[in-house]
Amino acid sequence: MVQMQMNRKTATKLLIVQWSRFQELCVNLKGSTLFTGVNGSGKSTILDAMTYLLTGNTQFNKAARDRDRTVLAYVRGDTKSNGPFRYLRTGEIISYIAMEFWSPVENNFLVAGVCIESANETSQKSSWFVCRDTRIEQINFTRQEGKLLRISPKNELTVDGQSMKSADFFGRDRGIEQILRALGLRCDALKYRSKLLKMMAFHPENNIDQFIQECVLEPGKVESLKELREQRTRFEEIREVFENLKDSKSSLEEVELKSAAYEKKLKHLQMRELMLCYQELQEAEEEKQNTELQIQSLEQNMSTLKERKEELDQRYSDAAERCRIAMNNDIFKGMQDSLNELKRQSENLDAEIRQKEDKLSALKKLQLKLTDLLTWIGQYITVSKEDAELLCHLAEAHHRTEDKIDAFVRFGELVKRQDKIFETNEVHFNDQLEVTENKISELENNIKQLNANILVFPKEAETARNILLKELEAEGIHTEVKIFAELVQEIQDSNWRTAIETFLGRKRFYIIVDEKYCRRAMELLQNHKLHAVNVVLSDQLPITEAAPGSAAEILNIPNPGARKYANYLLNGIHLCGSLEELHQYPKGGLMQNGMLAKSYAVSYMNTGNTAFYLGQDAVKYQLIKAEEEKQAHILEKEGIQKQKEQLLKRRKELKQIDWQTEHYDFNSPKSLTELCQRSSRIHSDIDKISQNPDFMAVIQEQQDAQKEYKTLEQTRDVLIGDIRGCEKDLENHHISLEQLTGEIYVKDQEYSDKCLKHLELKKPMLEEYESLKAKKGSPQVITPKTLRRLRSELEECVRQMENAQLNYCKLAEIDINKRGVPYIPFFREEYRSIANIKIEEVRQRLTEQSLKLENAFMNDFVAELNETIREAKGEILAINRELKALPFGKDTYKFVMKEKPDRNIFFRICKRLENYMDTPEAYMNSNRDDEEMERDIREFMEVILDEEDETEYTDYRKYFVYDMEIISRQGDSEIISDLSKKQGSASNGEKQTPYFIILAASLLQCYPRQTCCARLAFIDEAFSALSKERIEQMVKYLEDNHFQVFYAAPPEKINSIGTYIESTVSLVTTGTYTSAIEGLVKEQVI
Repeated sequence: MVQMQMNRKTATKLLIVQWSRFQELCVNLKGSTLFTGVNGSGKSTILDAMTYLLTGNTQFNKAARDRDRTVLAYVRGDTKSNGPFRYLRTGEIISYIAMEFWSPVENNFLVAGVCIESANETSQKSSWFVCRDTRIEQINFTRQEGKLLRISPKNELTVDGQSMKSADFFGRDRGIEQILRALGLRCDALKYRSKLLKMMAFHPENNIDQFIQECVLEPGKVESLKELREQRTRFEEIREVFENLKDSKSSLEEVELKSAAYEKKLKHLQMRELMLCYQELQEAEEEKQNTELQIQSLEQNMSTLKERKEELDQRYSDAAERCRIAMNNDIFKGMQDSLNELKRQSENLDAEIRQKEDKLSALKKLQLKLTDLLTWIGQYITVSKEDAELLCHLAEAHHRTEDKIDAFVRFGELVKRQDKIFETNEVHFNDQLEVTENKISELENNIKQLNANILVFPKEAETARNILLKELEAEGIHTEVKIFAELVQEIQDSNWRTAIETFLGRKRFYIIVDEKYCRRAMELLQNHKLHAVNVVLSDQLPITEAAPGSAAEILNIPNPGARKYANYLLNGIHLCGSLEELHQYPKGGLMQNGMLAKSYAVSYMNTGNTAFYLGQDAVKYQLIKAEEEKQAHILEKEGIQKQKEQLLKRRKELKQIDWQTEHYDFNSPKSLTELCQRSSRIHSDIDKISQNPDFMAVIQEQQDAQKEYKTLEQTRDVLIGDIRGCEKDLENHHISLEQLTGEIYVKDQEYSDKCLKHLELKKPMLEEYESLKAKKGSPQVITPKTLRRLRSELEECVRQMENAQLNYCKLAEIDINKRGVPYIPFFREEYRSIANIKIEEVRQRLTEQSLKLENAFMNDFVAELNETIREAKGEILAINRELKALPFGKDTYKFVMKEKPDRNIFFRICKRLENYMDTPEAYMNSNRDDEEMERDIREFMEVILDEEDETEYTDYRKYFVYDMEIISRQGDSEIISDLSKKQGSASNGEKQTPYFIILAASLLQCYPRQTCCARLAFIDEAFSALSKERIEQMVKYLEDNHFQVFYAAPPEKINSIGTYIESTVSLVTTGTYTSAIEGLVKEQVI
C-alpha cells in the first residue's frame, strides 16, 4: 500500500453538481472504487463525468452504445420524455465536475475541475481549471440557502476566500493539458482518452485480430490521401487535356495530310494547265513554221514559174522578132544586120548596167546599214574618222575603190571580234536569267508555303529531319523530330530578334529529338552521312534555369530539350544596352545592333542579311522578306532581260550585214557611169539607122512567124494563169501566217501570265513536257480531257479535306464553318500551336504533375504510413515489454504482428527505401533507376487511388494480421500457444481475460513506472462475462499494477469486485434525482 501510494497520485474525492440526475454529489474515493446500482441509477453517468473532466470525452456511455447522451443533456438533466417537463433544469444552468487528488511526493492535494455554463437549451460552454495545494471543501462550489442549493458562477469561485482569476480558466484542449500535467502525465491527450475509453467500453470479442485493431491500436488514417487524390485529380485533368491535344494533333495531322494531298493535286493541275498552254503555243508555232515552209515552197514555185515565163517571154519575144523580120524587106537585110548588131550591143550593155545597178543598190544598202551601225558601234570599238568617212560613202564615185575596200575589211574584222564578245555575253545573260528564274521559282514556292502558314527551313535541315523521322517510324518509334527554331514559341522582346538570330546562326536549324532517342539519332546521322545537319544531344544537357538578364530569358520555349539547349547556348550571353555595359561582360554580351562580346573579344555582326526563324510570328517576317526578295529578283531579271534584248538587237544588226568583200562591187559607181555613157552612144547610132525607110518582108515568112507567135502567146497566157494562182495561194498563206502570228502572240501572253503566277512550276513543267514528248514521240502529250479529270480529282481532294477539317472543328468545338481552302493556313497555325507549343506545355505540366503525384504518394502517403507503422510497432514492443513484466498467474502474453501477404508491395517499397536512408524523399531525389521499385510504386499508387474504401489502405492497422502469443509455464517448461487458436476451445473467462490484460498493458504506456502520476482506469459494466474467480484474479492483477480503477457494475458484482477494492459507492434513485451511499472500505472489512 505504501509502495502504491508513493508511486501514484490518487483521486481522493469526487464532486458532481447538476449533472444528469445528480443535483450535488460528493463522495470520498479510497483508491479503486466500485459504483453500483440498478440499471438507470447513473453508474455510467459518473464515469462519463470523470472522463469528461479528465480528457474532454463526449462519447458518453460507450459501453451501452448510447449515442444520445451529450454534455448539454447531462447538464440540463434530459429525461428524454415528451412535454414541458423533459428537462430537470431550465433557464441558466451552472454545473461542476471536480476531483481531488493526493500527491505523496509533493505531500499535498490538488483539485481539477470543469465549470459548464448553459444559457439555454441549445448552448453550453465549459471551462477547465486546476487548483494546486487545495481541497474540494476549500472552494465555494455551492452553498445552502435555506432549502435552496445555490451554485456559484465561475466568476464568483473562491479558494479559501480568494477569488479565482479569469486566467485560471482554460478551454478544453489547454485545460486538459493542464490537468494531465498536474497529474504527472506527459502522454498525448487524444491517445490517453482513446486508451481510457477502450478499456471503459470493453466488449467481449472472439476475434483477437479485430480486437487488437479496434481496441489496442489507435486508428491510423493517413490524412495525406486527400491531398494525393487531389493531385491524382489534377493529374487526370491534365492527362485528359493532354489526350485531347493528342487527339486534336492527330485530327490536324489528318487535316494536313488531306491539305497536302489537295495542294499536290492542285500543283499537278496547275502544272498540267501550264503544260497545255505551252503545248498549244508549241502547236501554234509549229503550224506557223509549216505555213512558212509552204510559203517558201510557193515562193520557190513562183520563182520557177517566173523563170519559165521569162524563158517563154524570150521565145515569145523572138517569135515577135521573127514576125518583125519577116515583115521587113530582104533588101534591107544588110542594114538590118547592122541594126541588129547595135541592138545586141545595146542589150548587152543594158544587162551590164542592170547588174551594176543591182550591185550599186546592194552597195547603197550596205552604206545605209553601216551608217546606222556607226551611230552606236563606237561605244564598243574604235573606228578612225577616215574609215568612217569611207564607210558612209561607199556608193559614191569620188573615193578610191581600194581605200573603200580596205576600210570595209578593217571595219569587218573589228565587228566580228565584237560579235564574239556579244555572243559570250549572251551566254552569260542566259546563265544569269536561269539562276534568277530559279531563285524566283524557289521564292515563289516558299511564298506559297508561307501563305499556307508553313515555316520554310533550309532544304538540308528539312531533308535530314524527314530522313530521321522516316527511319525512326520504320523502327516503330513514333516520336517527333523537330527543328530547334520551330520549338521557340516567341521572343518576348522583338527588339532583340535580329541580334539573337544572327548570333545563333545555323544552330537554329539543329534537330531536337526525344531524349531517349538521341543515341539512335546519332547512329542514323552517321549511317546516312548527313553532313550538313546537327542533332542536339539533349539527354546529356544539364537542366538549368534561364539566367536573369540573359538572351535565354526572353525566349519562350515549352519543349524541355529545346529549353535546355537554349539555356546552354544563351545563358552566358548577357543582353546589354550600351557599349559600357557590353564592356562589363567580356565573356558573353550582346547588343541590339549586333555588337557581340565573346571570350574576351568583341565583334560587330552583320545583321542585314539575317532571315528570321524563331517564334510563331517568324512566318510573317519570312513572308515579308520573301516578297521583297522576289520583287528584287524580278527587277533584276527584267534588267538582265533588257540587256539581253539590247544585245540580241545589236547582234541582229550585225548579222544583217554581209561582211564578205567579194559579194560587193565597190567599183560599181564608176563602172555604172561609164556603161551609161556607152549605152547612150549606141542608142544614138540605132536611132540614126532606124530612121531609114522600111523594106517589104517575105509574106510567107510573116505567116509562119505569126503562127508561132500565136502559139507561144497561148502558152504564155496559161503560164500567167498559173502564176496568178500561185500568187493567190501565197496571199492566202500570208493571211494564215498573219493570223497564226496573232494567235501565237495571244497564247504567248497567256503562257507568260501563267508562268508569272507559277514561276516555280515552269522549269519542272518543261522538263516533264520534254520527257513525255520523247516518250510519246509526239508534241501532243496532254488533252483538255486530262484537265477535266484532274479538276474532278481536285474537287474530291477538297471534299476530303473539308471532311477532315469538319472533324477537327467538332473535336475542338469551334465554328464548323471554318472549312475549305481559305482556312488551310488557319489549321496549320492550329497544328503548329498544338504540336510545337501547347502539347509541349501540357506534356511538361503532365510530367511535373506526375512527379508531384509520385512525390505526394511517396513523401506524404508512404512516408506517413511507414512512420505510423513504425510508431505502432514501437507501441506494440512497449506493450510487450509491459506484458512480459506483468505475468498473469503462470501466463505471460505477447503481441504478434505479421505483415499481410496482400500488402507485400508496400513492404517491398519500404524495404528498398532502407537503401535510401529509409526516407522516400531521398529516393525521389535519386536517379530512380530501380525499375522494379518504380513498377511497385506505380502499381501500389493505382491500387490505393482506385480503392473505394479509402480506410482499406490509409489505416495502417489493416496492413498486419494480429494475434496474442500465450506463454504458459508448467514446471520448468514453457508452452507457447496462439490465442486465436484457443478461441473455440477455451472457456468464456479464459477468452476474456487476455483482452483485459492487453488493454491494461496498453494503458500502462501512459503511466511510467518510475514516475509519480495518476494511474486511473475506468471499467463500465465490468467483467460481465467473467466468473467470480476470474474477476478476483483480474481485480487483483489491476491492483498489483497500481491502477486506481473506477468500476461501474450492477449490485450482484459487489461480492466479486467490492471485496477486493478500497471502497464501494451505491447509487439510489429517489424521485427524479439520484443520491449516493458510500459503502464499507477495505480496511473496515479487514
